[in-house]
Amino acid sequence: MERTAKQLRREVNTATEIIRDGILRYKKKKLRARNKKQVEDDSVFEDLKPYNSSREIQDAYGWDIISESEMDRLNLLWEEREQHMLESGKYRDGVIKLLEHAMAACFEPHSEYLDEFDNTKRQAEADIRRIERENTANLGNGRLEK
Repeated sequence: MERTAKQLRREVNTATEIIRDGILRYKKKKLRARNKKQVEDDSVFEDLKPYNSSREIQDAYGWDIISESEMDRLNLLWEEREQHMLESGKYRDGVIKLLEHAMAACFEPHSEYLDEFDNTKRQAEADIRRIERENTANLGNGRLEK
């Protein structure tokens, strides 16, 4: 039973790690980040630091400070950051919600079995501690013979 539980946990962990990596890849693509680390630490929004509003981005284009394609990129990035801020600092959209649901679903079919195994294991460990306490008490009273 313990071997099966460990194997199930390994499989669930592997599946969730693959999905978590997929979420990071998707965010990287969606936010046009250079690498996954940028997605994790929000440095993907670094290009927006000089601007206090989307209007300032448009003004920079109007004054020929940035190109039209750069303005479009920054406006998209601005919108993505706004969504990111609304979601408690986490970028989430429909695809990410589906992937997070899939990650939670990896555990569901095995939750009852794993919970039962954990409870059995906890009970066995509690029994061992109780027996050890009883043996220690009996040794102190001189009741336990070698």
